[in-house]
Amino acid sequence: RFLLDLIGGTIKPEIREDRGENFGADLARRIVAGGYPAALSKSSDRNRRWHRAYLQGLIIRDIQEIARIRDVEKLEQLLTLLARREGQLLDISKLARAANLHRATLEHYLAVLARLFLIRKLPAWRPGETARLVKAPKVHLCDSGLMATLAKLGAHDWLHQRTRMGHLLESFVLQQLIAQAGWTDPELEFWHYRDKDQVEVDIVMTLGDRVWGFEIKSSSSISAQDGQGLARLARRCGKQFQRGIVFYAGASTLPMPDKRMLTVPLSELWER
Repeated sequence: RFLLDLIGGTIKPEIREDRGENFGADLARRIVAGGYPAALSKSSDRNRRWHRAYLQGLIIRDIQEIARIRDVEKLEQLLTLLARREGQLLDISKLARAANLHRATLEHYLAVLARLFLIRKLPAWRPGETARLVKAPKVHLCDSGLMATLAKLGAHDWLHQRTRMGHLLESFVLQQLIAQAGWTDPELEFWHYRDKDQVEVDIVMTLGDRVWGFEIKSSSSISAQDGQGLARLARRCGKQFQRGIVFYAGASTLPMPDKRMLTVPLSELWER
């Protein structure tokens, strides 16, 4: 019910007992497991084998049906490359060089991966005035578990690979929000925000002219600086800005100095 309550304005500050390191370990297991029901019923090692078998089956069966791609190995290499660059702005020229593909071929491959629900492009949010906004989309794998398998990340990397696990967490949250949007309101749309000053917001959600922003942090504590991107987004939106959410690995829902902002435990995505 998280999105339903957010849109309805019923999410309020609430103090809860800290769950300590157990929550971090549980969160890490959730994001590397992903969301495919068949994979979730398996142990960690079997979960990874399932991801690889699923991908191989998809490439061998479906890609041959929907696209004329001779070198399917290149397609899998591209997907692995995207998994390791998760959540970055899409620079076609740079990605084509890294993948050793012609630009037209790369764009065709990206379209095929999107049609197979393996990747999604998160477009840049653009208000009426767009002169100072970065317009390139971000690319996310649709499932954080598949991304973890391809990027060779496990739950044990939570403490030692925080930057890479942070990118994985961002995709996991996007995955959860888009899933909830499906049964909350079909007109919800998702974007990212970045301006020329490199100020950014991980996820922007819109419903008509109403705007919400989400920042995603893997830490168990939050500082005022963590809301800077949301504050910039709020100023740009004016009255259309509804609420800013900073997800974090803590236990309590807390107000921020700007009354329109809240820090919210990541667990609210599946416990609320």
